[in-house]
Amino acid sequence: MLTIYDLLKGNDLRSIGKSNEVVALVTSDPDLFEEVFRGIFHDDKVVRARCADAVEKVAKKFPEYAQRKKTVIIKKLNSFDQKEVIWHIAQILGYIKLTPRETEKVFIHLSRWLNSSDSIIVKVSCMQTLAEFAKRDAKLLKTVRDEIEKQMISGAPAIKARGRHLLAEFTKLSSS
Repeated sequence: MLTIYDLLKGNDLRSIGKSNEVVALVTSDPDLFEEVFRGIFHDDKVVRARCADAVEKVAKKFPEYAQRKKTVIIKKLNSFDQKEVIWHIAQILGYIKLTPRETEKVFIHLSRWLNSSDSIIVKVSCMQTLAEFAKRDAKLLKTVRDEIEKQMISGAPAIKARGRHLLAEFTKLSSS
């Protein structure tokens, strides 16, 4: 019998493989979420990346699934070192509710990933989630705005485009 991991095996990290099929399976059988989530820590880097993709897609629709894994995610922040997993973890962190203390810890990790990663997708994902935090907590707005502006100075076109979009959202917030 095929496992979730069998569906997600492959050779190409740039491909999501059958990740969308796994999302559909989890959507119809929420008990499968646990197995897919565990896959983020799988030995196979392709399976890890595709599980992270599936978890992020499910979490976007059903944040309560990821909410139940909040403690594990936060505890394991230092262990995530694969960019294809990090960018999904960064996005997942924007979907869940955090305490002020958890927000502070996550904020530090997102900032570290943003400033140390060579991956444009990691940078954009971190910028997006930091912006989500700033929208929820006005005290973070200046710090996040400054960081986004800094990233835009020498960033790739995707970083500049996301930065413009996020800064425009901040402007709308402050004028309303």
